[in-house]
Amino acid sequence: KLVLIPDSKEIVLHGTPRDARCTMISGRVLLQSRAARIVNSLVVRLRPKQEDLLNPAMSIASLSEITCTVVKDGRAAPTSEEMPFSPRTCSQEWRFSMGIPGNICETVFSPSAFIGYQLVAELRTSSVVQWAPFCKLVAAVPISVKRAPAADSALTAIASESVSVAAKWRDRIELTAIAASRIVHDSRPSQFSGVVRPLIKGMRLLRAGFEIREFIEGPFDSSSSAPPRGNTVTRCSRDINAGTLDMCQDGVCVKMEYPPSTVERRSGVIIDQEIQISGTLWIPRAYHEIQYDIAIGPIRVSHELVFAVSVVDE
Repeated sequence: KLVLIPDSKEIVLHGTPRDARCTMISGRVLLQSRAARIVNSLVVRLRPKQEDLLNPAMSIASLSEITCTVVKDGRAAPTSEEMPFSPRTCSQEWRFSMGIPGNICETVFSPSAFIGYQLVAELRTSSVVQWAPFCKLVAAVPISVKRAPAADSALTAIASESVSVAAKWRDRIELTAIAASRIVHDSRPSQFSGVVRPLIKGMRLLRAGFEIREFIEGPFDSSSSAPPRGNTVTRCSRDINAGTLDMCQDGVCVKMEYPPSTVERRSGVIIDQEIQISGTLWIPRAYHEIQYDIAIGPIRVSHELVFAVSVVDE
Protein backbone atom coordinates (compact mmCIF):
# COMPACT_ATOMS: atom_id res chain seq x y z
CA LYS A 1 0.00 0.00 0.00
CA LEU A 2 1.23 3.47 -0.91
CA VAL A 3 0.41 6.39 1.38
CA LEU A 4 0.97 10.09 0.53
CA ILE A 5 1.12 12.50 3.47
CA PRO A 6 1.73 16.17 2.56
CA ASP A 7 2.89 18.47 5.37
CA SER A 8 -0.05 20.71 4.49
CA LYS A 9 -3.07 20.24 2.25
CA GLU A 10 -3.01 23.93 1.39
CA ILE A 11 -0.67 25.92 -0.84
CA VAL A 12 -0.77 29.61 0.11
CA LEU A 13 0.58 32.12 -2.43
CA HIS A 14 1.23 35.70 -1.32
CA GLY A 15 0.56 38.51 -3.77
CA THR A 16 -1.06 38.77 -7.19
CA PRO A 17 -0.31 36.22 -9.95
CA ARG A 18 2.05 38.78 -11.49
CA ASP A 19 4.27 39.40 -8.46
CA ALA A 20 3.78 36.36 -6.19
CA ARG A 21 6.92 34.37 -5.46
CA CYS A 22 7.26 30.63 -5.72
CA THR A 23 6.46 28.56 -2.68
CA MET A 24 7.26 25.02 -1.58
CA ILE A 25 5.18 21.99 -0.75
CA SER A 26 6.71 19.05 1.09
CA GLY A 27 5.62 15.78 2.58
CA ARG A 28 6.19 12.05 2.98
CA VAL A 29 5.53 8.97 0.91
CA LEU A 30 5.16 5.65 2.74
CA LEU A 31 5.29 2.19 1.19
CA GLN A 32 3.68 -0.26 3.58
CA SER A 33 4.77 -3.88 3.15
CA ARG A 34 5.86 -6.85 5.21
CA ALA A 35 9.44 -6.66 3.96
CA ALA A 36 11.71 -4.12 2.29
CA ARG A 37 11.02 -3.69 -1.42
CA ILE A 38 13.33 -2.56 -4.20
CA VAL A 39 11.82 0.65 -5.56
CA ASN A 40 12.75 1.46 -9.14
CA SER A 41 11.14 4.89 -9.34
CA LEU A 42 8.99 7.26 -7.28
CA VAL A 43 7.51 10.45 -8.68
CA VAL A 44 5.28 13.04 -6.99
CA ARG A 45 3.16 15.30 -9.18
CA LEU A 46 0.89 18.27 -8.62
CA ARG A 47 -1.72 18.13 -11.37
CA PRO A 48 -5.25 19.42 -12.06
CA LYS A 49 -8.12 17.53 -10.51
CA GLN A 50 -9.82 15.24 -12.98
CA GLU A 51 -13.40 15.83 -14.06
CA ASP A 52 -16.18 13.81 -12.48
CA LEU A 53 -18.61 12.05 -14.79
CA LEU A 54 -21.44 12.79 -12.36
CA ASN A 55 -20.58 16.49 -12.18
CA PRO A 56 -21.25 18.65 -15.28
CA ALA A 57 -18.67 21.26 -14.24
CA MET A 58 -15.60 21.45 -16.50
CA SER A 59 -12.00 21.68 -15.33
CA ILE A 60 -10.30 24.84 -16.66
CA ALA A 61 -7.02 24.72 -14.74
CA SER A 62 -4.20 26.04 -16.96
CA LEU A 63 -1.50 24.06 -15.12
CA SER A 64 -0.45 20.83 -16.85
CA GLU A 65 1.52 19.31 -13.96
CA ILE A 66 4.56 19.88 -11.77
CA THR A 67 6.80 16.86 -11.29
CA CYS A 68 9.21 16.00 -8.48
CA THR A 69 11.42 12.93 -8.92
CA VAL A 70 11.99 11.24 -5.57
CA VAL A 71 13.56 7.96 -6.69
CA LYS A 72 15.13 7.27 -10.08
CA ASP A 73 16.75 4.02 -11.19
CA GLY A 74 16.58 2.67 -7.66
CA ARG A 75 18.37 5.65 -6.06
CA ALA A 76 16.95 8.55 -4.12
CA ALA A 77 17.21 11.93 -5.85
CA PRO A 78 19.52 14.58 -4.31
CA THR A 79 16.51 16.72 -3.37
CA SER A 80 14.76 13.90 -1.48
CA GLU A 81 15.52 11.83 1.61
CA GLU A 82 15.04 8.08 2.01
CA MET A 83 14.48 6.37 5.35
CA PRO A 84 15.40 2.69 5.88
CA PHE A 85 12.72 0.06 6.18
CA SER A 86 11.15 0.01 9.64
CA PRO A 87 10.16 -3.47 10.92
CA ARG A 88 8.05 -1.85 13.64
CA THR A 89 5.80 0.09 11.22
CA CYS A 90 6.39 -2.25 8.25
CA SER A 91 7.01 0.69 5.95
CA GLN A 92 9.62 2.49 3.86
CA GLU A 93 9.56 6.26 3.82
CA TRP A 94 10.74 9.07 1.52
CA ARG A 95 10.59 12.79 2.11
CA PHE A 96 10.11 15.15 -0.82
CA SER A 97 9.94 18.89 -1.50
CA MET A 98 8.87 20.63 -4.70
CA GLY A 99 8.51 24.23 -5.87
CA ILE A 100 5.16 25.73 -6.87
CA PRO A 101 5.07 28.79 -9.18
CA GLY A 102 3.29 31.86 -7.85
CA ASN A 103 1.18 32.46 -10.95
CA ILE A 104 -1.05 29.36 -10.87
CA CYS A 105 -4.81 29.87 -10.43
CA GLU A 106 -6.50 29.41 -7.08
CA THR A 107 -8.79 26.52 -6.26
CA VAL A 108 -12.45 27.33 -6.92
CA PHE A 109 -15.62 25.39 -7.69
CA SER A 110 -18.60 26.83 -9.57
CA PRO A 111 -21.66 25.15 -11.12
CA SER A 112 -20.22 25.38 -14.65
CA ALA A 113 -16.44 25.14 -14.14
CA PHE A 114 -13.82 24.47 -11.50
CA ILE A 115 -10.11 24.71 -10.81
CA GLY A 116 -8.86 21.97 -8.52
CA TYR A 117 -5.56 20.21 -7.83
CA GLN A 118 -4.36 16.92 -6.45
CA LEU A 119 -1.00 15.68 -5.28
CA VAL A 120 -0.25 12.28 -6.80
CA ALA A 121 2.54 9.83 -5.90
CA GLU A 122 3.40 7.09 -8.40
CA LEU A 123 5.74 4.28 -7.34
CA ARG A 124 7.15 1.45 -9.44
CA THR A 125 8.77 -1.59 -7.90
CA SER A 126 9.84 -4.99 -9.09
CA SER A 127 6.92 -7.33 -9.60
CA VAL A 128 6.66 -10.81 -8.08
CA VAL A 129 4.78 -11.96 -11.18
CA GLN A 130 6.99 -13.22 -14.01
CA TRP A 131 4.93 -11.78 -16.87
CA ALA A 132 4.71 -8.30 -15.33
CA PRO A 133 7.95 -6.23 -15.51
CA PHE A 134 7.00 -4.01 -12.59
CA CYS A 135 4.30 -3.27 -10.04
CA LYS A 136 2.76 0.22 -10.05
CA LEU A 137 1.19 1.86 -6.99
CA VAL A 138 -0.57 5.24 -6.97
CA ALA A 139 -1.78 7.47 -4.13
CA ALA A 140 -3.58 10.82 -4.51
CA VAL A 141 -4.50 13.61 -2.07
CA PRO A 142 -6.56 16.75 -2.88
CA ILE A 143 -4.62 20.01 -2.51
CA SER A 144 -6.13 23.50 -2.37
CA VAL A 145 -4.34 26.58 -3.69
CA LYS A 146 -5.12 29.87 -1.94
CA ARG A 147 -3.90 33.39 -2.52
CA ALA A 148 -3.36 35.97 0.21
CA PRO A 149 -2.27 39.60 -0.13
CA ALA A 150 1.38 40.35 0.43
CA ALA A 151 2.20 41.27 4.02
CA ASP A 152 3.31 44.80 3.07
CA SER A 153 0.47 45.52 0.63
CA ALA A 154 -2.23 48.13 1.15
CA LEU A 155 -4.90 45.42 0.82
CA THR A 156 -3.63 43.72 3.97
CA ALA A 157 -4.05 46.91 5.98
CA ILE A 158 -7.50 47.58 4.56
CA ALA A 159 -8.71 44.03 5.14
CA SER A 160 -7.90 44.15 8.85
CA GLU A 161 -9.87 47.38 9.41
CA SER A 162 -13.46 47.49 10.59
CA VAL A 163 -16.20 48.28 8.06
CA SER A 164 -19.20 50.57 8.54
CA VAL A 165 -21.55 51.34 5.64
CA ALA A 166 -24.72 53.47 5.91
CA ALA A 167 -27.58 53.89 3.45
CA LYS A 168 -30.98 55.61 3.48
CA TRP A 169 -34.21 54.01 2.33
CA ARG A 170 -36.59 56.50 0.72
CA ASP A 171 -35.57 59.13 3.29
CA ARG A 172 -37.57 57.22 5.89
CA ILE A 173 -35.00 55.13 7.71
CA GLU A 174 -31.22 54.89 7.74
CA LEU A 175 -29.45 51.53 7.94
CA THR A 176 -25.86 51.03 9.04
CA ALA A 177 -24.07 47.68 8.65
CA ILE A 178 -20.96 47.12 10.78
CA ALA A 179 -18.30 44.39 10.54
CA ALA A 180 -15.17 44.07 12.66
CA SER A 181 -13.12 43.05 9.60
CA ARG A 182 -13.45 42.48 5.87
CA ILE A 183 -12.18 38.92 6.40
CA VAL A 184 -14.27 35.99 7.62
CA HIS A 185 -13.04 32.44 8.15
CA ASP A 186 -14.87 29.34 7.04
CA SER A 187 -16.32 26.68 9.36
CA ARG A 188 -16.78 29.09 12.24
CA PRO A 189 -19.25 31.77 13.44
CA SER A 190 -18.78 35.44 12.62
CA GLN A 191 -20.35 38.43 14.39
CA PHE A 192 -22.01 41.39 12.65
CA SER A 193 -24.10 44.31 13.80
CA GLY A 194 -26.44 46.91 12.35
CA VAL A 195 -28.29 50.04 13.37
CA VAL A 196 -31.76 51.21 12.30
CA ARG A 197 -32.35 54.98 12.67
CA PRO A 198 -35.69 56.72 12.01
CA LEU A 199 -35.74 59.70 9.64
CA ILE A 200 -39.52 60.22 9.86
CA LYS A 201 -42.22 59.10 12.26
CA GLY A 202 -44.70 56.35 11.61
CA MET A 203 -42.52 53.38 10.59
CA ARG A 204 -42.63 49.93 12.19
CA LEU A 205 -39.83 47.34 12.16
CA LEU A 206 -41.10 43.80 11.50
CA ARG A 207 -37.99 41.73 10.74
CA ALA A 208 -34.20 42.11 10.64
CA GLY A 209 -31.24 39.95 9.77
CA PHE A 210 -27.94 39.49 7.99
CA GLU A 211 -26.76 37.39 5.07
CA ILE A 212 -23.68 36.87 2.93
CA ARG A 213 -24.13 36.74 -0.83
CA GLU A 214 -21.64 35.16 -3.17
CA PHE A 215 -21.06 36.34 -6.74
CA ILE A 216 -19.28 34.03 -9.19
CA GLU A 217 -18.33 35.00 -12.74
CA GLY A 218 -16.91 32.28 -14.97
CA PRO A 219 -16.10 31.76 -18.65
CA PHE A 220 -19.33 29.85 -19.29
CA ASP A 221 -21.70 32.24 -17.55
CA SER A 222 -24.25 33.91 -19.80
CA SER A 223 -23.28 37.45 -20.79
CA SER A 224 -25.87 39.94 -19.63
CA SER A 225 -25.87 43.65 -18.93
CA ALA A 226 -27.89 43.11 -15.76
CA PRO A 227 -25.81 42.80 -12.59
CA PRO A 228 -25.71 39.31 -11.04
CA ARG A 229 -28.08 38.73 -8.11
CA GLY A 230 -25.70 36.56 -6.19
CA ASN A 231 -26.33 33.45 -4.17
CA THR A 232 -27.06 33.57 -0.44
CA VAL A 233 -24.58 31.22 1.25
CA THR A 234 -25.54 31.92 4.88
CA ARG A 235 -28.32 33.84 6.61
CA CYS A 236 -29.71 34.71 10.04
CA SER A 237 -32.94 36.66 10.61
CA ARG A 238 -35.83 36.93 13.06
CA ASP A 239 -39.23 38.52 13.54
CA ILE A 240 -39.29 41.59 15.79
CA ASN A 241 -41.90 41.63 18.55
CA ALA A 242 -42.13 43.77 21.67
CA GLY A 243 -42.60 40.75 23.93
CA THR A 244 -39.45 38.91 22.80
CA LEU A 245 -36.91 41.72 22.46
CA ASP A 246 -34.94 40.54 25.48
CA MET A 247 -34.32 37.14 23.88
CA CYS A 248 -31.93 36.30 21.04
CA GLN A 249 -33.66 34.29 18.33
CA ASP A 250 -32.08 32.48 15.37
CA GLY A 251 -28.74 34.12 16.08
CA VAL A 252 -30.14 37.68 16.06
CA CYS A 253 -30.38 39.99 19.09
CA VAL A 254 -32.23 43.34 19.33
CA LYS A 255 -31.39 46.17 21.70
CA MET A 256 -33.33 49.39 22.31
CA GLU A 257 -32.49 52.08 24.85
CA TYR A 258 -36.20 52.55 25.68
CA PRO A 259 -37.95 49.19 25.30
CA PRO A 260 -41.52 49.36 23.99
CA SER A 261 -44.48 48.25 26.02
CA THR A 262 -44.98 44.50 26.02
CA VAL A 263 -48.75 45.01 26.21
CA GLU A 264 -48.84 45.91 22.52
CA ARG A 265 -50.35 43.09 20.48
CA ARG A 266 -49.26 44.18 17.02
CA SER A 267 -46.23 42.55 15.42
CA GLY A 268 -43.06 44.61 15.14
CA VAL A 269 -41.91 47.67 17.06
CA ILE A 270 -42.22 51.37 16.29
CA ILE A 271 -39.02 52.92 14.93
CA ASP A 272 -39.03 55.98 17.15
CA GLN A 273 -35.44 55.57 18.34
CA GLU A 274 -32.18 53.97 17.32
CA ILE A 275 -32.49 50.18 17.20
CA GLN A 276 -29.35 48.05 17.41
CA ILE A 277 -29.30 44.65 15.74
CA SER A 278 -26.55 42.06 16.23
CA GLY A 279 -26.31 38.74 14.46
CA THR A 280 -24.14 35.63 14.23
CA LEU A 281 -23.57 34.03 10.84
CA TRP A 282 -22.12 30.55 10.52
CA ILE A 283 -19.63 30.63 7.66
CA PRO A 284 -19.85 27.35 5.69
CA ARG A 285 -16.93 25.11 4.84
CA ALA A 286 -14.76 26.47 2.02
CA TYR A 287 -15.00 24.86 -1.45
CA HIS A 288 -18.36 23.32 -0.57
CA GLU A 289 -21.05 25.91 0.22
CA ILE A 290 -18.75 28.92 -0.14
CA GLN A 291 -15.65 29.87 -2.16
CA TYR A 292 -12.71 32.13 -1.45
CA ASP A 293 -12.56 35.61 -2.97
CA ILE A 294 -10.71 35.63 -6.30
CA ALA A 295 -10.03 38.95 -8.02
CA ILE A 296 -7.92 37.77 -10.98
CA GLY A 297 -8.44 34.59 -12.97
CA PRO A 298 -10.81 32.75 -15.28
CA ILE A 299 -13.28 32.39 -12.39
CA ARG A 300 -13.80 35.47 -10.20
CA VAL A 301 -15.52 35.37 -6.82
CA SER A 302 -16.67 38.16 -4.52
CA HIS A 303 -18.91 38.44 -1.46
CA GLU A 304 -21.22 41.02 0.08
CA LEU A 305 -22.57 41.42 3.58
CA VAL A 306 -26.28 42.33 3.50
CA PHE A 307 -28.12 43.93 6.41
CA ALA A 308 -31.83 43.60 5.57
CA VAL A 309 -34.94 44.77 7.42
CA SER A 310 -38.69 44.63 6.78
CA VAL A 311 -40.70 47.74 7.64
CA VAL A 312 -44.29 48.98 7.19
CA ASP A 313 -46.10 52.28 7.65
CA GLU A 314 -48.00 52.67 10.89
